[in-house]
Amino acid sequence: MEAVKTNHLTIKYYASQDYALRDVSLSVDEGTLNLITGPSSSGKTTLLYALSGVIPHCVDVESYEGSVEIKGKKVSETPFPELVSEIGILLQNPTSQIFGMTVEEDIVFGLENLCLDRREMDRILEETLELVGLREHRFDDPNSLSGGERQRTVIGSILAMNPKILFLDEPTSNLDPAGAREVLKTLYRLKGMGKTVILVERKIEHIAPFVDKIIAVDQGRIVFQGTPREFYSDPQRIASLGVNAPQVVLLAHRLKGMGVHLEGIPLTLEEFRELYLRRRGGRGVEGRRG
Repeated sequence: MEAVKTNHLTIKYYASQDYALRDVSLSVDEGTLNLITGPSSSGKTTLLYALSGVIPHCVDVESYEGSVEIKGKKVSETPFPELVSEIGILLQNPTSQIFGMTVEEDIVFGLENLCLDRREMDRILEETLELVGLREHRFDDPNSLSGGERQRTVIGSILAMNPKILFLDEPTSNLDPAGAREVLKTLYRLKGMGKTVILVERKIEHIAPFVDKIIAVDQGRIVFQGTPREFYSDPQRIASLGVNAPQVVLLAHRLKGMGVHLEGIPLTLEEFRELYLRRRGGRGVEGRRG
């Protein structure tokens, strides 16, 4: 079932000569992890804001044509508070979404506004701290934490409200590799819980193996929709979009140029080892990802 879909969506900002999005049609299935990528100023963030309803409800635009639906509701015709009951949004700068003096205060901030029973709030708090891996930082000031821990604090405050769909704008762009891995692990766990996750990133080499679908945007148009393996199968596509590829993908294409053809495009080192051993007639690793 579709969680989000667009139909011929076209958007133009005020005081802009060009359209930010042009004739965009796409769909995102429930319970999947989806990546929007593309060059700088390609329309990635505009697309995320449109999919989440930030455009047109919070950001006014000169032209908004076509439609966006969230769980069957037309975004432009549905009050934003009603949409927010289904979604959570993580902005690029997590500090702007931190309100509490401690991690605990930040996570329960939205719950307190709902006037929930304290025992119910405590239950949700405990579950959320465990999910985002911040139990040991429960009473710490979020601003004293690492970048990845701050991101997970904000994700926790969003998750406490039990959204069905999460929209994230470059959640790992300013993190070190360790912080980025922790955030991605959290997002992958959310997918396992049946949540739908849609994130924007430009540096995608560490993200691609985790996602179900890549949506590539260039000059406001969708130029690719498909699996990571399909996306990385074309080296010209990778180069034209200016995105990074995992080292194993680059190695596979390099071997192909030397006449060494693997059966598919590996996304992880384990997959590369299996495909390479298989080509040599060796015994591959059991249980390769599809």
